[in-house]
Amino acid sequence: MQEAIVRISEIQLRNLKNTQYGKIEMPAYAEKNYFSDKADLLGIYGQNGSGKTAVIEAMDIIQMLLAGKPLPDDTVHYISEESGNCSIAVKFLIRFPEKSILAEYAAELKRGTGLPIEISRETLSTAIWNGTRFENKRTLIDYSSSPDGPVFTPKYRFESLAKSGEDVRVNLSVAKKLAQKNTASFLFSQEIRSIFLSAPDEITQDYTPVIEALYQYASLNLFVISSAHSGSIATSSRLPFAFRLNLGNRIAKGDLMIRLDDPSVISKDQFQLVSQIIEEMNAVLSSLIPGLTIGIHNFGEQLRENGTPGYRIQLISKRGEVVIPLKYESEGIIKIISVLNVMMCVYNQPSMCMIIDELDSGIYEYLLGEILSVFEKGAKGQLIFTSHNLRALEMIHKRSIIFSTANPANRYIRLQNVKSNNNLRDLYLRSITLGGQPEEIYEETDSVEIGRAFRRAGKAVPYDKQD
Repeated sequence: MQEAIVRISEIQLRNLKNTQYGKIEMPAYAEKNYFSDKADLLGIYGQNGSGKTAVIEAMDIIQMLLAGKPLPDDTVHYISEESGNCSIAVKFLIRFPEKSILAEYAAELKRGTGLPIEISRETLSTAIWNGTRFENKRTLIDYSSSPDGPVFTPKYRFESLAKSGEDVRVNLSVAKKLAQKNTASFLFSQEIRSIFLSAPDEITQDYTPVIEALYQYASLNLFVISSAHSGSIATSSRLPFAFRLNLGNRIAKGDLMIRLDDPSVISKDQFQLVSQIIEEMNAVLSSLIPGLTIGIHNFGEQLRENGTPGYRIQLISKRGEVVIPLKYESEGIIKIISVLNVMMCVYNQPSMCMIIDELDSGIYEYLLGEILSVFEKGAKGQLIFTSHNLRALEMIHKRSIIFSTANPANRYIRLQNVKSNNNLRDLYLRSITLGGQPEEIYEETDSVEIGRAFRRAGKAVPYDKQD
């Protein structure tokens, strides 16, 4: 079966960290360019602590839910202190060979009683494209963790499915208990997907293809790269290779950690993966960093801790005849290397999406601008990023930039009154100082008071006098 093309259209957050409410529309969706296979870039800019990273963390949660993975216990800390629950809703445009739909998946999380966090509700809705517009949205499945009533509604869908086999009703109840126990999605659990896939097509044809398309998308095509991904790079200890590789009979996707500070002992399968990743990325890497390629210094076979054979390797960088350990390259170069395979996939495939926090970390601003400009002009997939470096505001279209605000009840906006000849960077800085936007985009700081605070701290904290 031909794989569906899936693209994010809209993200809504409620009571997630310091965001009471925020809505983000991807540029193509905002401009009603629904069926474009061209690049869809979105940069999120704003003051520290104003909700930029909340978008990345929300999509990390959504990816885990759609892929049927359990949420870690510390997810409870994403729920705002003022509220006992939060919700994330994401709209996806799904293009099947025979039809296109706008699917909305929403999940509500709350602080649990027996467990730290509970997935209290999940809903899946769709609107079908009729050739000129999307029809009215209808709810396909509404799941609640409540013990009362059917496992999910609408009731007629549940009853139709329950009548399709003797054990289905029992299996649905078991799947609900497993989802609650594991703090995992009910709709995208392996047990539920198996029930839906084995049911007659006339019963589940409205929702099974949608669930499978979103599951495959999250499992193979969606990458959420948090700032923790770069943490090991900053300490020069490990290089996390984010990758998606076509191995012929299957697609391999994940994060492969290779030591930087010392040689690594990896399995033969991992060695083949690293070799393929490096071979594919070197052509692009040398154009980003002229003259630079990377490679593997293989010290030979060595038994691993579990007794299986592997290889002891060290990653190296090569510039002409000069070869050095990769750990001595800059943090920015290693950051690019760690995500370059995924960026190559996003550039070439419309259903690929990379969501990355602090894209600019360690990367020279001119190079960052060039990369974003190239992506906007020629890429096919989606790229969502946060950044503090304002170079992007001068390199990509204004529709591809949103700003976080000082208002937690309306956290994300696009600047208004932007003329075609305006420099968005200059306009943003003027808006910080002079205002003129529908929301305050910078919570004012006072340089005089900052200086006083430092002086007060100096008087309060004792220190040794220098000779």
